[in-house]
Amino acid sequence: MTATPVASGTRPPTPLGRPFVWLWHACAGSNLADGIYQVALPVTAVHLGGGAGGVALVAAMSRAPWLVFALFSGLLVDRCDERRLMRIVNSGRVVVLGTTALLLALGRADIAVLATAAFLLGIGETIFDTAFHTTTPGLVAPDQLERANSRLQAAEITTNQMAGPPLGGILLGLSAGLAFGATALLYLATVLALLALPASGKTTPTAPDAPTAPDAPGTPGAPGSRGDASAAGRPGIITDIRTGLRFLVGNRTLFVYALGVGALNLAWAAVYAALPVLALPPGPLGLSSASYGSLLMVAGVSGLVVGLLSATAIGRLGARPSMALGLAGMAVGFLLPGLRPTVAVLGVGLGFTGLLILINVVTVSYRQRTVPQHLLGRVTSAYRLIAFGCLPVGSALAGVIGSHFGPRPVLVLAGCVVCAVAIPMTVYTRPATDDTPAHAA
Repeated sequence: MTATPVASGTRPPTPLGRPFVWLWHACAGSNLADGIYQVALPVTAVHLGGGAGGVALVAAMSRAPWLVFALFSGLLVDRCDERRLMRIVNSGRVVVLGTTALLLALGRADIAVLATAAFLLGIGETIFDTAFHTTTPGLVAPDQLERANSRLQAAEITTNQMAGPPLGGILLGLSAGLAFGATALLYLATVLALLALPASGKTTPTAPDAPTAPDAPGTPGAPGSRGDASAAGRPGIITDIRTGLRFLVGNRTLFVYALGVGALNLAWAAVYAALPVLALPPGPLGLSSASYGSLLMVAGVSGLVVGLLSATAIGRLGARPSMALGLAGMAVGFLLPGLRPTVAVLGVGLGFTGLLILINVVTVSYRQRTVPQHLLGRVTSAYRLIAFGCLPVGSALAGVIGSHFGPRPVLVLAGCVVCAVAIPMTVYTRPATDDTPAHAA
């Protein structure tokens, strides 16, 4: 069930095209801006005297939209031209960040201002990210999705995880207003890049989408599923959202992926909540903050390398072995430092976690290839609601377990969670040639 390796001497792959290049630039710019403001928000909260409570409030407000607005963002994406929607959202981010920068410069900002900005930026993130993931299938051919997603993953890691946080720290050292103002300019640059994308030409069905099984006659993904405009008009908001949820639950592979990625995110959040306790004084490793930060860069560099090579790896190994390799890397990366906590072992473990990019590319490409375009926004938002909703749960569990038993059991249990979901996620992974709406199950 593996893909046939590319024979030597064959012609190079078809270019992804200029529209995708502009989308890639928008991805890189938006993620660089995300990386800066995600550092700027909590640090500025501390400088404004917010303390632990203020920092927690700002962090909670930035994540709350994923829980309360995610499903509606998917509906909005399905009903609108997603490319125009991304431009509007990032224009709104420019206004929010520019206003915050001005208030900081005038000395009029407080925790309430930061919390409001964090919430508005979080709403923008739910809409933009959902729209972004639905745009890629319209710009590249189905057999190019792995290559396109690997490029986007590499851009996200480089800008959001590797470049954004240190750049944010440098800008904050000069001025908090400068950090927020520079982030606003980055979002403005992405708006200009998105202007180069052609309109999607989306037409939203006015008749209610048919529910449940993807391969059933007259349902999403089957011939005739679009239907003609009926006298019933556009279906209601709740009906539309329920249609996306039914498709997600009815597609067994997609639902297993959603639950599995949610569990992996729970484990990831738990590990990254426990790592500072393990690595920094008075923890057993006793690293300085600078050394700890440098060690975390290992995961970013590893993820970047895997992101650049993931399309080739999936093409040669096949989707199922690539999924198994990514899951094995995460499990080893969590278990090793939990069982033997040394600096060298932790560095090796973080390097192994970079293989999770293979999981991302396989799952995202499957979703984009399988879900009908007119449902992709709703299904993506429901999928990501599960994935992101598990992040705070993982952090909370790490706090409870770590306070009673220390950080090492958190890492070991996280590795066990990865092992538990590895079997169903690997079993349900199929070759890319099967990933069509007609075969969704």
